[in-house]
Amino acid sequence: MTMGGFEMRSLLQKSGFRIRSGSRADCSQCEGGSRGTVAFTTEVAFCHRCKWRANAVTLARELGLLNGNPEAACALRQIAQERGEKEAEVNHFEQWRQARIRETSGRYRSFSKAAIYGEQVLRQYPACEEAWDALARFYHQEAKLSAAFDWLTFAKASNWLEEDSTPAEVFAAWRADAA
Repeated sequence: MTMGGFEMRSLLQKSGFRIRSGSRADCSQCEGGSRGTVAFTTEVAFCHRCKWRANAVTLARELGLLNGNPEAACALRQIAQERGEKEAEVNHFEQWRQARIRETSGRYRSFSKAAIYGEQVLRQYPACEEAWDALARFYHQEAKLSAAFDWLTFAKASNWLEEDSTPAEVFAAWRADAA
C-alpha cells in the first residue's frame, strides 16, 4: 500500500538514501557514516541518528512530484480528510479518557479524605460506626479505583490490575461504549 500513490522506498532512493533492506536505509541527511540509521514503513521514515523524519506525501512534495499532478492533489485531499477524521475521533477519545481520569481521581480523593478523617475520629472515639464505615468504603473502593487509573493510563502502577492495558484496548472499549 502506498500513500498518495507514492512508495516510500522509491521516494527515499530518489532523495539520495541508500536502501539496505525492506525497512532500513542509509541517511542522506547525516554527516559522516550513517549505515542503516533510517527506519521506514510504507508511510513514514525516521533517522535514528539525526532525527530526520518524513512521510510519503511530504517527501514527494520536497521532490517536486506533486507539482501539476491532479491525481496526486486529489489523493492528498483525501488523505488530509481521512487524517482529519481520525484526529477528531482520537481527540474525542482523549477527552473522554481525561474526563474518566478526573472522575476516578475525584472519587478516590473523596473516599481517601473520608478515611483519613475516620482514622482521626477513631483515635479518640474507637466505637464510632460512621468512622469505621468511612474506612470500609475507602478500602472496598481502593482496588477498583486503582485498577481504573491503571487501565485509563495504560500502566500497571498498582497491585490491582494484572496486566497493562493498551491504548488500542481502551480505545476499543470507548468506541463500544459510544456505540
